[in-house]
Amino acid sequence: MSEPIAGTVIDCLEFARIGGVLVRSVGLDELPRLADQLTTTAGVLSVRVEGWRDAEGKSWLQMDIAGEPVLRCQRCLDGVKFALGIKSRLQLIAPGEEWPDEDLVDDSTDAVNAEKELAVLSLIEDEVLLALPIAPRHEQCDSPLANASGQGSSPFAALAALKAKQSFR
Repeated sequence: MSEPIAGTVIDCLEFARIGGVLVRSVGLDELPRLADQLTTTAGVLSVRVEGWRDAEGKSWLQMDIAGEPVLRCQRCLDGVKFALGIKSRLQLIAPGEEWPDEDLVDDSTDAVNAEKELAVLSLIEDEVLLALPIAPRHEQCDSPLANASGQGSSPFAALAALKAKQSFR
């Protein structure tokens, strides 16, 4: 059983220097900003955070996040499972250090401020939110109006009928 990650705070540069590794399960209910996108907060994400320094002395964090949250389909509003497989490599930029624009051209890495007190859960939630589709939806599904019983026509048809009735007066 792994320790809970809520409340886990790391000194980024020290974590990278010692080659720190965190392996945890994160409950979807621990990610409040993500909850708006989900139909249920039941379930967990598997998380691995590893720090290291390369031969050039740069500090890094590697985040691997996997899980299958159930997002809200933007077409039918039902749940749609989304296979999440994030591999994020973050270069830690110490205070006063120059940002490496030319090193990040290939988009395989991102740069972040190296914080003395980084809330790991918040970083995980940020990475998950960035990985989600803008408008998740099923390959095929019906709109909620198509499934509603007794709703044979659109609400606009009722307005058109009302407008036609008003014009006869």
